[in-house]
Amino acid sequence: MAGSPRKNSDELLARRIKDLELLEKSSHALNSTLNFDRLVNVILKIVGDALNVETVSILFFDEKKENMVFEVARGKHRRSIEGVRIPVGEGVVGWVAKHQRPAIVNDIKKDKRYSRRIEKALGLKVRSILSIPLRQRNRFIGVIEAVNRRGKEPFTQDDLHLFMALGDHIATALDNARLYREAERGRLEHSVLYKISVALGKSLTLDEVLNEILKGLKKILHYDAAAIFVLDRKEREIVSHLHHGYDPEKEKKLRLKMDEGIVGWVARKKRGAVVGDTRRDERYVNVRIETRSEIVAPMLIRGKVVGVVNLESNQVDAYREPDLNLLTTFAMQAAVSIERARLSQEAREKRGIVRELRLARTIQQFFTPRKSQKLGRFTLTGRNYPSLELSGDYFDVFPLKKPYTLFAIADVAGKGVPASIIMSCFRATLHTAAPYFYSARDIAIRANEILLETVRPHDFVTAFIGVLNRETGDVTYCNAGHNPAILMSPNGKHRLLETGGPILGVLDNIQLQQGAFQLKDELLFIYTDGTTDATNPADQPFGQARLLKFLRANRSLAPTRLCKELFKHLKDYMDESEQIDDVTFLVLKK
Repeated sequence: MAGSPRKNSDELLARRIKDLELLEKSSHALNSTLNFDRLVNVILKIVGDALNVETVSILFFDEKKENMVFEVARGKHRRSIEGVRIPVGEGVVGWVAKHQRPAIVNDIKKDKRYSRRIEKALGLKVRSILSIPLRQRNRFIGVIEAVNRRGKEPFTQDDLHLFMALGDHIATALDNARLYREAERGRLEHSVLYKISVALGKSLTLDEVLNEILKGLKKILHYDAAAIFVLDRKEREIVSHLHHGYDPEKEKKLRLKMDEGIVGWVARKKRGAVVGDTRRDERYVNVRIETRSEIVAPMLIRGKVVGVVNLESNQVDAYREPDLNLLTTFAMQAAVSIERARLSQEAREKRGIVRELRLARTIQQFFTPRKSQKLGRFTLTGRNYPSLELSGDYFDVFPLKKPYTLFAIADVAGKGVPASIIMSCFRATLHTAAPYFYSARDIAIRANEILLETVRPHDFVTAFIGVLNRETGDVTYCNAGHNPAILMSPNGKHRLLETGGPILGVLDNIQLQQGAFQLKDELLFIYTDGTTDATNPADQPFGQARLLKFLRANRSLAPTRLCKELFKHLKDYMDESEQIDDVTFLVLKK
């Protein structure tokens, strides 16, 4: 017996060394990635192996901080656990969240915090629990829980100390990964919104634009089924205009009355909805038996519903309030595309009042530069060829404080009279804002602010704004949802100028970027989408590739001659086809 204390001491020392080695190894593993999904897999494996348990799970607060939600879990019951909500204070995990203290339970049935409801919801027979709060900089961020120790060994204080030590590293890694994930998601959201803004600036059909919106949503919000519904005002119905993931035999159910389903409720109330479990919501119309949660946002124009965007998931509690905010932004984009299609149709139907339109065209031409502009060593020429009497395209050039000159080209939603009025508004906006700024980005941001105050909610402008230093050839630019400008060198190589952001006149506090380059012997060519979207009798668009080929072959021409020859080349390609959109060019070169 004399050797027992020494033996116990050696065993304790060996365990301490083993724990320290585990902590060191875990620290390296936890710092190896900022990818949230990879990190939680690392965490779950480390804890599962260290404590020898059946299941490990991580819980975070929901958006109202009333429940703890099982974010991720490891073990054979993972699928039944993830997404389950536990009210703060209920069960062991709820107690840990409420008091922010750890808990060891080796016989759950004898613990007063035992909750049969939670055990049933998890679909897991619980025997023992080791649960600790996760804190980062004295801020509670969640709970990590180990359930059911394998074998007959109970959880011990040594297990708790090891778990708490691991918890400090885990909390730091999780907090960093969540911040990184939010930043990455923000960048992805901006990128997707920008691409959709560009799509809206093109002459796509309504179905093509709505399809782009659904594809963009898929990159940010997971869904197993999606539909964009459009309001049929005559029938007072919400009709699916585009949908994915539904049984073709049930497509008739995708035509709903205003008082039917969650979709009808959103259209009627004009506000979005997040449904965590459709089986418990009496409003849900059972079109998909697999659906467990749903998120719906209205498409509004001037406060009126034009449709609804609907996403469905096979997972319970798949969506949160921030997801609804994002979906609402996409719904606004969809509303713009629908209204734009309607405006285009109305514009085609209103070709009367010829005398007034011609007079208006004369006034419009008066404000448009007709001659080439000499800007130091450079020459700038613009040409506008409207499809109707009045143009929704616009180009301009005017001096700022020496040695700077502003040049711009823009395309307004729609054509004809409505577009020309907005174009006049945009011109006035540009002339008002530009003298106070010398950055293309700042000018675009100020123009957006003024447009939001002066035009209707569904009207918007795509624009390419540039500022030239006439002495050095330095150019800054901002592309706000417009076709990319083309910068072509003397050897025929080209570069597309896309840096910028979304369209103007729709979103408040938009994030715009600024590009820059130095113009030497290159050709700068800027155009509106009527150029590349012009079609021949076979309904084939002129396209960017043909435009590049023409510029490459004619890049040595003077700007005025280049514009003239390009439009002639375009009309030859169109043959007898109708010009359905305005065509505008802007050329800048030595």
